[in-house]
Amino acid sequence: MTATLVTDEWEVLVTRGRRFVSSESSAQFSLGDIALEMVPVPPNGKRPPMKAFKLLANYADEVGLEAERFEEYRRVAAAWPKAKRAKKVCWTVHQLFAHRSDRFELILNPPVYRRTGQRIWTCELASRELGRKPRVTTETGRAKVRQAADLMEEDDEVAVEIVERAMTKQSVVDKVADKPHVRERFNRAQSARISRAREETKKQPEVRKLDENREVLMVLGLCSAFSHGIGKTLPGLHLAELSDDAKDSIREGLMRVTAAVEWTEHVLQTGSTDMDAGLERLLSEG
Repeated sequence: MTATLVTDEWEVLVTRGRRFVSSESSAQFSLGDIALEMVPVPPNGKRPPMKAFKLLANYADEVGLEAERFEEYRRVAAAWPKAKRAKKVCWTVHQLFAHRSDRFELILNPPVYRRTGQRIWTCELASRELGRKPRVTTETGRAKVRQAADLMEEDDEVAVEIVERAMTKQSVVDKVADKPHVRERFNRAQSARISRAREETKKQPEVRKLDENREVLMVLGLCSAFSHGIGKTLPGLHLAELSDDAKDSIREGLMRVTAAVEWTEHVLQTGSTDMDAGLERLLSEG
């Protein structure tokens, strides 16, 4: 069919295709703008808190997007304010140029597309501008990618080995590190790994013993401070000569101490550190 298309037919199909691509790009930018509304870009290059990425991931899941893709929409939308976006240039080209400091001028000066002689940005021309090889476009190349993806999907061990081998090439490492959604996913995995390691470490007998000793010393220190202070101070006071109001004030303090002792005994027996509102209010008054 393609070999018999006349010029007019080809132009009609190209026009239709560009219209669909434009609609898709508009949707991608719109989703990116939504992500920016939810999690604005922090000042001074700071990273949003982890809970912000959790919020984005939850939203992406509810609307049927991959979290990494939604975060990428946000990154590109942040790099391209609405007034700076080129309407006739696809979203992918905006994505490729998002890290360029001269992107606003660059996108307005496209090169000549050799097939038509027009000045337009295509994904291939944008990749060449960045000094990269064009993305895989041949059917053979796509077949290889699909084959690798199928192997990785079927066997996690194979997937791990493929990734490990790919990451031995510094050029691959550099390109992967340039992708914010990949970095964020790796950082999350590292954080989760560290958290699991900490929990496992806490379960080790020697560590549990150290934690136990530390907690015992903390409580004994509080008890010692009170008993030592009372023992040292009380003999020099004239409590019996105080007014009734003054004695009542001391008794209120002793009530708080008694309540704290009884609560501590309760925690020792049950392990529960919950307290009712009355006890919390009584202890907070000290």
